[in-house]
Formats: sequence, structure tokens, C-alpha cells
Amino acid sequence: MNTCNSANSKSLGKLLKIYDLTPKNKQKVIISAQRKTATWSGLHRLARKL
Repeated sequence: MNTCNSANSKSLGKLLKIYDLTPKNKQKVIISAQRKTATWSGLHRLARKL
């Protein structure tokens, strides 16, 4: 499994725990978070959608 080496990895972990996601959907959120244009509101929106 790929790891996310960002400064906000703890915050990303909290986001993933809030929403009941499948492992495949968690990976989609992590990949989106690694993009330069990712915002927290966008990640929350994506997690709710999945």
C-alpha cells in the first residue's frame, strides 16, 4: 500500500476515520490528497460522495 508522506498525514488519517470508506475508496482519497490542487473541503466532499 502506498504511504502518504505529507505534513498533514495525521489530519488525513482523521478524515479517513470520520467517513466509513472501503479500502479502495480510501486509496482514491489519498491519491486526491497528494495532488497540489487538493483542498480540505474538496477532500471532505469526495469522501462524502464515495
